[in-house]
Amino acid sequence: MKRLFIEPNTYSIYNFQKGDNPYIGDTEVNMEKAYRQYKAMIDVFQKPIVFSIPKSEPLSDIVFAASAGVCLPRLPHTLVVLPSMKYIHRKHELPYIQAIFQKLKLETVEFPVDAHAPFEGQAEIKWFCGGKKAICGYGHRSTKKTFVIMNKLLRDIYTSYDLEPPELLVVHLKSDRFYHLDLAMLEFGDTQCILHKDAFSNDTLHNIQQFLGKDNVHCINTKDDFCLNSVIDGSNIITHRLSDKKIKHVLETLTKKTVVEIDVSEFELSGGSIRCMSMNIF
Repeated sequence: MKRLFIEPNTYSIYNFQKGDNPYIGDTEVNMEKAYRQYKAMIDVFQKPIVFSIPKSEPLSDIVFAASAGVCLPRLPHTLVVLPSMKYIHRKHELPYIQAIFQKLKLETVEFPVDAHAPFEGQAEIKWFCGGKKAICGYGHRSTKKTFVIMNKLLRDIYTSYDLEPPELLVVHLKSDRFYHLDLAMLEFGDTQCILHKDAFSNDTLHNIQQFLGKDNVHCINTKDDFCLNSVIDGSNIITHRLSDKKIKHVLETLTKKTVVEIDVSEFELSGGSIRCMSMNIF
């Protein structure tokens, strides 16, 4: 597996973005610092694919490549479902995202456009069981209808290859602190994950345990909202500069991986951390 990144050439925070997520405030981005942080992050990944967008383009959030789509596992060739963004300023990213996939010679399929069903790519889906299962989160960007549409789309795609479609568990994210699933959950094995306790109701937690097996689902209780917005890369967990220092031991104990901390604080001003800036390519 490789990972797609998009450089922060166009990264910024504008007044009209306030309210997109609870992390965006009045602080201006220090772009010199942001570039240093981004380079330090890229340098620790094993197989990064990095694209650059001209600085003149008004694409403040395209650096958050997890929303560029979702790559589907188990297929005989690489296929990406494109996003259908909620906000107008992110909808403008689509032609640039399509151009990137064309350069990579990757096939894409459009997500059916519906005003009541935005879809923001990998940020909303976690794959398990070799791609035979997936957990999908909704509540603050995507909706229940998003995954009714996604379920049908996946059935159509997988059956066209004579493959069993993935089984989806659609879960509600109860707190806007976790506006995407990739802030609320870190998958670290074929059936194993770590959850933010504050992101899910007790009933939802029970459903996830039933879906993956109770012993495979671990909960943490911390005010470090970005600690699970991390990436398993080989023997490492690449995460942000942890604000709760006790979490490092917890992550390493549960996953048997080594935590590598990277300061990406300039990007967290816009509500995105390590996982938000990377997209998996199967």
